[in-house]
Amino acid sequence: MGRSKGQYALLEALRTAHRASSHGWVTETLGLSRNSVERLVVAGLAEWADPVQRAELSAYAGRPVVWAARPSGEGHDVLLYTEARARPTPQPPLEPEPGPDQKEVALLPSEMTMVRLYLSLADRLERPPAAGLEEAMRTARFRKETNRWLLHVTDEQVASIAYAFYLEGRLGPRHRSQPLRPHVRRHLPPADKHS
Repeated sequence: MGRSKGQYALLEALRTAHRASSHGWVTETLGLSRNSVERLVVAGLAEWADPVQRAELSAYAGRPVVWAARPSGEGHDVLLYTEARARPTPQPPLEPEPGPDQKEVALLPSEMTMVRLYLSLADRLERPPAAGLEEAMRTARFRKETNRWLLHVTDEQVASIAYAFYLEGRLGPRHRSQPLRPHVRRHLPPADKHS
């Protein structure tokens, strides 16, 4: 931002006086010097009242107003941005824990594609997916650092995922970089557990 702390403090003081002013302008009577406000104006963080506005302010005050200023649009934005930056970064929401009858399963993107294909055939399969697997897939969260989708699934849903792996495996070599994880392997039909 390139603004000094002193300049920021002065801009804050100008904004505070501006908010306290009944007419929307800070005048010499509110404790800020013309020279300090001039630095804000030169930096584009404040603006001077023009002669017409000063004449109106003089009539309102019942005395001559020598100068009047207020934060500029950029000044307002600098204050807003600086305050937002000073606030602690919001923590991401806690990831939900698996329910009492669920476990967390991590799948590669290619494995998610395979399970989605299996789900798309649900109404035509002799052995359809377990109830709730589609919802578990819909609410899965992607973990970028591990390149895995995390699902919370029941044992029955894990068995359905394993069956999708089994069907894929019946087509030939698996297109995975890792062997099946133990929690999936347990649910495969006996002939396919050698993977």
